[in-house]
Amino acid sequence: MKKNLLAHNQNYINRWIITYADFITMLLALFMVMYALSQMDINNLKEFSKSMGKEFNLPATQNSPEKMQLNENYLQQVFQTTQTSVTYSEIDASTEKNSVKELKQKLSGFESTIDKEAVEFENIKNIVKEKLNNVEGVSIARAPRGLLISLNNAILFDPGSDIIRLESVILLDKIAGVLKSIPNSIRIEGHTDNIPIKTSKIPSNWELSTLRATNIIRYLVNKHNFSPGKLSAVGYGEYMPIADNSSKEGRATNRRIDIVVLSSSSKIFNP
Repeated sequence: MKKNLLAHNQNYINRWIITYADFITMLLALFMVMYALSQMDINNLKEFSKSMGKEFNLPATQNSPEKMQLNENYLQQVFQTTQTSVTYSEIDASTEKNSVKELKQKLSGFESTIDKEAVEFENIKNIVKEKLNNVEGVSIARAPRGLLISLNNAILFDPGSDIIRLESVILLDKIAGVLKSIPNSIRIEGHTDNIPIKTSKIPSNWELSTLRATNIIRYLVNKHNFSPGKLSAVGYGEYMPIADNSSKEGRATNRRIDIVVLSSSSKIFNP
């Protein structure tokens, strides 16, 4: 009988609301405290620290600058704020002016180097053209990264091979004679078309393009005593085309070796 009475008592049924309301109130208070702490600046943190020290009978640190600094740093670590302030009061104006002046001088020197390099590249371009005597499959042009001497792979290699053809050695010798004396770094870039290759030695076009570029470097070092430190090899495979791979002519154009005389500006983007 008592059980049935409680089951139908409306006040008894709704008693959970009191517990729920208490929980929500405490949760709201928690979030309010968290929000207040997140908005504290260092002065508020100091006041908070003093208040906590009084409540818990902690020793005062007002008379010790070292302790105050330690306490302040500790509070900054504990209560990370969402705002960052930057002051320039400690910046020396004369130092800043000197830095700007030094930067302008470097930029001026850099521009002078680029202008001088442009003239040198034009001279190299004319000399290479003269020595090669308009050989078919060879093109020379300026590019953002430097002077670009592009050689069609049909001149240098047999299809699917990384071995330099004997007939192309004379061509490489003429180019090497011009490039050996220049101080710029030289990068050999290998390119292929998008026809897959897979042999026991060469599993993909990446390996084929890299092996071809590396073998040209080896030839320049061994035959013409190029400094290995100024040479680098890159294999791009089929992923840097300059023509459409859907046609036979386009694929033939994409199969190439690029000998790049790197400009000084390229050092900004390349090690």
